[in-house]
Amino acid sequence: MYVVRALSALILSLVVLTAGCSGPEGVELLGTEYRDPPEAPDFTLKNQYGNEITLSKFEGKVVVVAFIYTSCPDVCLIISSNLDYVKQSIGGQADMVEFISITIDPARDTIEHLREWADARGYDWNHLTHERGSVIQSVWDEWNVVVDTEHIANSLPPEESTVRFSVLNPDNTSIVTDNACKDLINLTCYVDGSEFAEFALRSNAEIEYDMANGTIGNWTSDGSWSWELHSWDSENESWGRAVSDDPSSIVVGLSSHLAWVASNANLSALPPGEDCNGHGWVMGSGSSAHCMCDTGWERPGGDWLSCVIEGSSSSTGNETDPHDESLGEYEIGHSTVTFIIDKEQRKRVAYSGIHWDVDDFLQDVKTLADE
Repeated sequence: MYVVRALSALILSLVVLTAGCSGPEGVELLGTEYRDPPEAPDFTLKNQYGNEITLSKFEGKVVVVAFIYTSCPDVCLIISSNLDYVKQSIGGQADMVEFISITIDPARDTIEHLREWADARGYDWNHLTHERGSVIQSVWDEWNVVVDTEHIANSLPPEESTVRFSVLNPDNTSIVTDNACKDLINLTCYVDGSEFAEFALRSNAEIEYDMANGTIGNWTSDGSWSWELHSWDSENESWGRAVSDDPSSIVVGLSSHLAWVASNANLSALPPGEDCNGHGWVMGSGSSAHCMCDTGWERPGGDWLSCVIEGSSSSTGNETDPHDESLGEYEIGHSTVTFIIDKEQRKRVAYSGIHWDVDDFLQDVKTLADE
């Protein structure tokens, strides 16, 4: 699974651990136990209701501490779901256990957003953030939590409607730009295709664009080839010649995707006008890129970058799911470790990643609550 850099940071911080055996307190714990339990670093942050929460105020109780962010599309959702299961299953020991989730994306996880997010899921434990980045950064540092903001940003779905303008060069290399629509209220994105091309290529891609001379980027058309305007056909999921090679005659709406294609290029080399068949968004980049499909859609077996209607895939069931395969890349967006703190405010057990037995975790919480 996806331990990699995050786990290396954990190993450095835990120093000496034992898994699934009796520790120094003579208590058998199932998770990864600290042989010499260190004191849990104290902190004061704000919960989803704006109230200050201080860890040391929970001395005398077992405290579960997790690090998440609400826009995380997978790992954090599983961790939060596991915590909810444990909280609901703790039974008569509930008064002796506190649950805390700390965001590693305070820019988006504001107090108001955390309240909305937690309330929508029925999560009634403390979800903590802080408006001062330096305050929450110090918590990550003291808890040896590795936060990779670039990975966090890459795990977010697009927040606004975009239209794509692409270029396919004579050597079959391509340029793809996704551009925010300017006027969503009137369901238009640009005045016309000419304004669209100017913005996409000059402003966004920052390449030379001078159709009067036939120049796009490093290529200038000559007598042997020319630039041809193509538009994306969403229904047939294919590129086709636009009604005109004059982009100023093209109306650019919310699903208008255009491309300049060299007449001597192989059209099949041009990336599609819409990601994920128009029913999802691409998470990650390079070899780990894969679609996060909309509800009711799924990735077909063996095709990471497509979305089809659920149940319509002819998957054999033997393919490695690309999202499961790539979870490691996204877990290193932060060191995904869930801690169990004992009544003396010491780190007693750590569960790394998400592939741990939630019932083992529940048992460890109960065991420490009984100490």
